[in-house]
Amino acid sequence: MVRELAVDELAWRCPDEWVPWQSSSEIEPASSIVGQDRAVDAIAFGLAIGSIGYNVFVTGLSGTGRLTTISRFLDQLARDAERPDDVCFVHNFRTPEEPSALFLRAGAGRRFKLAMEGLVRELSANLPGILGNKEFRRRLEKAVADLQQRERELVEAFEKEVKEAGFSMVQVQAGPMTRPEILPVVGDRPTPLEDLGKAADGSAMPEGELKRIADSHSRLTDRLQDVFQDVADLRRQGQQRLEQARRDALAPTFADSVNQVRRAVDDPRVEPYLEALRADLTDHLELFVTEGDGEEPFARWRVNLVVDNADLKGLPVVLETEPTYTNLFGTIERSINTSGEVVSSFLKIRAGALLRANGGFLVLNADDLLLEPRVWPGLKRALKFRRVQIQSLESLVLGASALKPEPVPLSVKVVVIGDRSIYDLLYRYDSDFSKVFKVLADFDSVMPTTVGHARDVLSVLRKVAADENLLPMDRSGMFAMLEEAVRMGRWHHRFSSRFSDLADLQREASHLARTAGRAQITAADVAAAQEAYERRHGLSEDRTHDLIADGTIVVDTEGARVGQVNGLAVYDLGHHRFGKPTRITARVGLGREGVVNIERQAGLSGPTHDKGVSILTGFLRGTFARRVPLTMGCSITFEQSYGGIDGDSASSTEVYAILSAVAGVAIRQDLAVTGSVDQYGQIQAIGGVNEKVEGFYRVCASRGLTGTQGVMVPVANVPDLHLGREVLEAVRACRFHVFEVATIEQGIELLTGVPAGEWDDQAGWSEGSVYGRCQHRLEEMAELMRVAARGTESKPSEEPAHRADDEVGEMA
Repeated sequence: MVRELAVDELAWRCPDEWVPWQSSSEIEPASSIVGQDRAVDAIAFGLAIGSIGYNVFVTGLSGTGRLTTISRFLDQLARDAERPDDVCFVHNFRTPEEPSALFLRAGAGRRFKLAMEGLVRELSANLPGILGNKEFRRRLEKAVADLQQRERELVEAFEKEVKEAGFSMVQVQAGPMTRPEILPVVGDRPTPLEDLGKAADGSAMPEGELKRIADSHSRLTDRLQDVFQDVADLRRQGQQRLEQARRDALAPTFADSVNQVRRAVDDPRVEPYLEALRADLTDHLELFVTEGDGEEPFARWRVNLVVDNADLKGLPVVLETEPTYTNLFGTIERSINTSGEVVSSFLKIRAGALLRANGGFLVLNADDLLLEPRVWPGLKRALKFRRVQIQSLESLVLGASALKPEPVPLSVKVVVIGDRSIYDLLYRYDSDFSKVFKVLADFDSVMPTTVGHARDVLSVLRKVAADENLLPMDRSGMFAMLEEAVRMGRWHHRFSSRFSDLADLQREASHLARTAGRAQITAADVAAAQEAYERRHGLSEDRTHDLIADGTIVVDTEGARVGQVNGLAVYDLGHHRFGKPTRITARVGLGREGVVNIERQAGLSGPTHDKGVSILTGFLRGTFARRVPLTMGCSITFEQSYGGIDGDSASSTEVYAILSAVAGVAIRQDLAVTGSVDQYGQIQAIGGVNEKVEGFYRVCASRGLTGTQGVMVPVANVPDLHLGREVLEAVRACRFHVFEVATIEQGIELLTGVPAGEWDDQAGWSEGSVYGRCQHRLEEMAELMRVAARGTESKPSEEPAHRADDEVGEMA
């Protein structure tokens, strides 16, 4: 027997004892996470365990407190922990194209950078004076004086040898250069060899004399090369002595400067660099005495502090809201020099969020990660191998960079926030995902309606009010907010834990109350805020109901029709959901194609809807094919529906339409129906029950309530009902009705006023019942089909254009 629901069953009401306060200002603001024990435990576990791969993927609906929970956890963990190291990049004196990474205690990196700047500044100011000092120059001159003396003696001895042999050493121009050349002296004049063949008076030099001069010239020329080599050796020795003298003279200065850096840094990990620095300073003294381009000559001795943790109070917590490749992994900036060349240096290395969070925590959004090119593979690689290799994105795309910085070891906990669907897809199709994100923290969108959770909800709203200076709620306002939390949770036994949505409603209600001059938020303010929200977002709903009101979309709310039932659909626009009645019709005739889903033929139905049609076919076969095969052709459709349809919530409605069409019994049009059905005729729960009831009510109310109109809902959906005030008032006045239905039999009796029927093994379904009439009609059609098959009919049935996959007759 169908039962009409009482008003008290159509909405959840908060028990009075659950709210003992007169004002929400008496409530202690929430100081912990509410209603997410499972997710909180998972996050705590993932952040505490130190093993590789135990990063956390957080799922759940937005507004359930995911980011708030994570932020509080991370702040607590990070607050009292030891700060991680600073990260610096310095010039690699041995391999300049591979800058070295230095890790120093937090704060030491900044001191290191300042100390190196001071070293360069001090040396560049003092060294020119030291190198130009008279005493310093005298010491250098003394170091090479004996070599210079030996050089002079060597040259003088050779010049004497040349002179005694009758030759002279002269300088000859050879292009832009001059070179020494040995020439024989004839008549006190140096004369080239080619001019010796003929004297000035025309007499020829004897052959023997010419040969002697040529031999002497050859010997002296060879000796000249030996002298040049000896002089070069002496000068090389002199240069080495000068370099060593400079080293010895400047060693105390360099040692003092390096010691100042050492004392400033106070970290033994800087020692290898300082040792290499001292040698490099000596090797590049010319930079201190040669005018350079600004500070560029000293760039090799500067420090690039890429991660500075000096000001941290604990571990770093980085929320990267724009995780591009550069922002996440860092980059190497480039510039164009005066020659038009693209250049870079270790000073252009920039850290990304991974390095800034190193030693601490990094929070990312899954959608952003997956949308950015190369970011997701790069993140997995960094977490898998526990290191970061800084490169610019351009070098990855266009080719290797001239610089390859030393990889930085990575020790970071990554927390990714995303939808459950993203987690499931990654877990199933990305083999590396489960290796680097081993912890799932799933935030629930609802929590049980208990007195404890009711007070938790109010404590959260109290905290929002305190933080944002909102008005407090009076007792009626608190009841209204709790009841709205149940409506958002879509079940009497569940509060919504989407606190951001509840907080928005509280903010808007506070604004309305303050504008009206009230000191507290009342239930009327909450209702007004909700109505204002629906008005702002309800344009599509209004336009849809306008089309129904002017008859463009046909919906009957009075009378009775054969083969036509008012079904109910929900439109979910994301920001707004609303219900709309839709005519579902069925036509039956001779044939063997069974139930034909017109939406499926048109390509408009989804797989769940197709499954629902197949299930109702099973119900029809089990109900009416007990003695004879089902032999009929039946088409069903959603009238004036031109978009996609999915879901099985109208499958019971389709059954009613088919039963009406087969039996020839009219269906009440003042009732709307929702509910899915199984193969045994049991009515099953559906979604969006509140929107569906309110959608049909709105159509009826716009035409004038007759007192007989109403909606049939599944028994299983009764706990989900939380209808609006206007609907409740209409039900209370007996002008609108809501019925619970458990079976097809109950529903068809209410819709037709005719008993569904009783089964008798001998006689079949009882005479005059809906099922009895269906049986009689089906047996008639079966007989007609048999006659047609024997060829006795002059006009056989037309073969249908399409045979559905789920043919009733063939399966029977």
